[in-house]
Amino acid sequence: MYIWTIGGASAYFLSKPDTINPASLENELVTQNDKIGLVINTITPPQSIDDIEKSYEAASTSGIGRTNLYIHWYQLEPEKGNFDWRMTDIMMKLNEKFDLKSTLFFSVINADRLGPFPPWMDRQALGKSLEQETIRALDEILSRYDNIDYVIFAGDIDYHFQRATGSIPIYTDFFNNVSQEIKSNHPNVKIGNTMSLENIINKGLHPGGSFELTPQLEMGDFIALSYKPTDIVGDIDRTPQEAMNDFQQALEIFSSHNIAFFEVSWSSSDFVNGNNSDQSQFIKSSLEFFEENESRIEFLTFSRLYDKPKGTCVSEDIESIGGSGFASNAYRLERIDEYVCNSGLIDTNENPKPAWTQLKTNIP
Repeated sequence: MYIWTIGGASAYFLSKPDTINPASLENELVTQNDKIGLVINTITPPQSIDDIEKSYEAASTSGIGRTNLYIHWYQLEPEKGNFDWRMTDIMMKLNEKFDLKSTLFFSVINADRLGPFPPWMDRQALGKSLEQETIRALDEILSRYDNIDYVIFAGDIDYHFQRATGSIPIYTDFFNNVSQEIKSNHPNVKIGNTMSLENIINKGLHPGGSFELTPQLEMGDFIALSYKPTDIVGDIDRTPQEAMNDFQQALEIFSSHNIAFFEVSWSSSDFVNGNNSDQSQFIKSSLEFFEENESRIEFLTFSRLYDKPKGTCVSEDIESIGGSGFASNAYRLERIDEYVCNSGLIDTNENPKPAWTQLKTNIP
């Protein structure tokens, strides 16, 4: 998964909250569903813990009972054995305060690359050394926070392994060894990978497709999926109903596993063919799909609470590639930024979009 912002980025990249008054959004007691989640972000970088908490207060009025905790290793453990818990402690205390379950994403594989890792780890490859370090770090995190019930340490692995199919058996051993050790110490935690559902469908990575890959990547307690209703260049090319057809196809592709929708979103940016009406219908239809198929779905998490300003939603770590036409990645990066910055349920002026109302009124 491409980790651009806190809906795909480290908790360290939380952006500034709104001044929206949660009481104006919901005045009655809200019943929470811990299988429905929302990535909680802010609009611009927070100036205080109070700024972050305001976003949590707003999110808590919706009825969601879960959020994602994103941890990048190089930020958590800048020196070996010296963990910096300051930001994760804040996030987990807020999760506890607002009675939210936590889905952990710990970046070991992040789409088409390994890491990013702390400098002290040097260059890494899948193998015994990385396996032992991953077990050690995950054990530290899970021993500190008992509110984490799902763990993902490899995101959108279809991007990674469609370019390196020969290393899949190595990764399978790596994943199984890490999972077995972690679950022996933390038996109540479920462990999985994420894949990009739109990438699987767009590139025919499913059984019977032109590049069948997914059967080799079915491992763990569940299959987590990210999802954007986009084509290969990042433009929305589906209707909300067609998106539900993609969800149904996911259940069929991974018929032997339960599904977890780790990050699903719909942008309202007309630049990528989005709008408020389709975003609203997507939220409504997704919740209906969840209710109809709950026995097969571990959780459903939407990305994200707030829109962000244009130009702030592509990671600075992504190198811009020059050239003309599709030789350059500028075209796709521009669309990623437009899509992600406008995928919130509340806009940058702190006005709830129609999708926000759909979330609040349709959580089962």
